[in-house]
Amino acid sequence: MAIWVGDAVLLVRSSYRAEWNLPGGGVWPGETPEGAARRELMEELGLSAGALVSARIVSGQFEGRRERVHFFIWRIDSLPALRIDNREIVGARLVPRAQLASLALTGPVRMFLGAAALDLA
Repeated sequence: MAIWVGDAVLLVRSSYRAEWNLPGGGVWPGETPEGAARRELMEELGLSAGALVSARIVSGQFEGRRERVHFFIWRIDSLPALRIDNREIVGARLVPRAQLASLALTGPVRMFLGAAALDLA
């Protein structure tokens, strides 16, 4: 889920990954992608999302497996207090759009936040 606060997006650092990522995770059987995004946001950051916009689906070979990643956008005026789980998620930060290209991002996030997708923000 891409959480935009003005011109900055919230990125998270996972305990098991070197690159920055967006909050999110796997879809359980019988769960919708949006339902999974909302569940993961609560589990990882303690946030309950408002209105989400389905933004894009990215498919590819990531970390040795074929994946289909659904991206949603949540636009908010200010970032509420985060409750980082410090198990799976060990860091979070707002990153201005202009600084995104200089960060190590996961493959799906880099594809989503690429030049064409930035128009979605």
